[in-house]
Amino acid sequence: SYDTLILGCPAMGAEVLEESEFEPFFAELEPNLSGKNIALFGSYGWGDGEWMREWEKRVTDAGGNLIGGQGLIVNDAPDDAALDECKAFGESAAK
Repeated sequence: SYDTLILGCPAMGAEVLEESEFEPFFAELEPNLSGKNIALFGSYGWGDGEWMREWEKRVTDAGGNLIGGQGLIVNDAPDDAALDECKAFGESAAK
């Protein structure tokens, strides 16, 4: 049993969750998210973050509570500012 989950996945293809391993894992987990605190994070190379918005919606539709109200996304490799944001996000999610 768990109260909090921290999940990370990059955007793949046309801004979707990685399809071969992560999507099946998350789909199996999804029915068990109700009442759980969920932190989401990931990176993307192009687009506008649609994959994260859709992932956030799946979590809230399943009854999960998004830590911080939204997931954390970083475009490409994180710069120093993004690394600081990632560290703060991790600390917040771990509390």
